[in-house]
Amino acid sequence: MVTWNQWRIVAGLGDLYYEGIDHASLVATMELLGVKKNKRREVFLHLRILESEAKPLRNERE
Repeated sequence: MVTWNQWRIVAGLGDLYYEGIDHASLVATMELLGVKKNKRREVFLHLRILESEAKPLRNERE
């Protein structure tokens, strides 16, 4: 996924937490990939679903 390194990270007491994808960077990414403006809302909504599934995996601790 192109936005895998675009996650916002929150630093807590001795731990890091992946909060979610930086939505401002999504606009730039969609522009770079040539996503048409009339499709961006749909892409964004799908990405939110993927983000909600990935967040627990990114925050797993060993």
